[in-house]
Amino acid sequence: MPNAEPAMKAETAGTGLRAILVATVVAGALGYAIQLLAPALLTDDAAYVAFSVYWSTLYLCVAALSGVQQEVTRAARPVVDEPPTPVLRQFTLIAIGVVLAAVAVLALLFGNEILPDSTVALAVCLAIGVVGYLMVAVLSGVLYGLRLWLAVAWLTIVDAGIRAVLVVIALALGLAPEWIALAVSVPFGLAFLAVWLRTRPTVVGAFRLDVRLRRLIAHTLGTVVAAASMGAMLSGLPMFLGLTAHRSETAVLAGLILAVTLTRAPIVVPLLALQSYFISIFREGGRGMLRRILLALATAAGGVLLLSVAAWFIGPFVIGLVSSGRFEISSAMMAVITASAGLVALMCITGPALVSQSRHVPYAAGWLVAALLTVGFLLLPLPMEARLTAALLVPPAIGLVTHLIELVRTVDSMPSSPVAG
Repeated sequence: MPNAEPAMKAETAGTGLRAILVATVVAGALGYAIQLLAPALLTDDAAYVAFSVYWSTLYLCVAALSGVQQEVTRAARPVVDEPPTPVLRQFTLIAIGVVLAAVAVLALLFGNEILPDSTVALAVCLAIGVVGYLMVAVLSGVLYGLRLWLAVAWLTIVDAGIRAVLVVIALALGLAPEWIALAVSVPFGLAFLAVWLRTRPTVVGAFRLDVRLRRLIAHTLGTVVAAASMGAMLSGLPMFLGLTAHRSETAVLAGLILAVTLTRAPIVVPLLALQSYFISIFREGGRGMLRRILLALATAAGGVLLLSVAAWFIGPFVIGLVSSGRFEISSAMMAVITASAGLVALMCITGPALVSQSRHVPYAAGWLVAALLTVGFLLLPLPMEARLTAALLVPPAIGLVTHLIELVRTVDSMPSSPVAG
């Protein structure tokens, strides 16, 4: 009888992992298809850069708000026969106000660079996108906390499916940039509505947060800062390239953006999708957690090395093929971009481990230092490939070491289990 409970949990975790991985593969394939079709359907280099920079801007905001999902996941606990509290509702309303203000500031400061001549449209599209994703993040966090894996998987697939249909139609019809931006943004809200209507009877009254409103806000600030920093090195990188490469030829910038997009998506996105899953698993990992993490990091590092070698040999050919020969990139830069994606992917394993142990400050510090160094290197007065190489490799390596040092300290401070193994 003592073994029945662990076996049931292992089966539940395995089922959740399979469901989320399938959803991630489907969503990733659809998103990747959009990125492959965009340079083919947008034959003007400037139009492709504009599309990529808007996509990057929106998904930088999405990456930041994924910190909300992570903290709600950590805080949401199943309950039985307890009245619901207003904490999550109050938190969500406050968060909506904050993100709308942030969108307004972003549009005023950088609107013309992100979506030229359409600053008002940019603000509207971004607002629709970030508020929609905020609702997705809150709902996903609750679903993860309750371990309703199938609902999480459907939320991921519905969002990606709607976006693929709308964006491909907009690109194929040659619609104006603001309409393409709207097609990218609106699926978040539609997916939330579809899944919320389905899961509401199951979710309402079935959970409670283990923190009060002020503590939830404080913890979320830490995860949002870390997630935004992570996003700056992932989805936000094309935006920063666009903002710091004014003197470069458009075709060179487009080639770099395409290379970053095509390499980071398959390497990093699966681990990003599993952040909340890792948190829910690691929070009960005990002293054996560090050993499992180090084994996973070593395995992943070997895979990244092989991918970087492959990128050196076939990367330039793939970029030329996808862009119909319009964009070029060197073998060395392809290898650097791939290795950098691998380093960031490793941080996507160490980060959730820290959050699971409520080590929000060092978690955020690792990502924040890496993000600030990334932007700092991009601003150096060096040739584009030199500063991009430094910006891609050095910051995530330093961030990874920061996480690992704190993980060792955290595990060392845990009480020893009286039962071996």
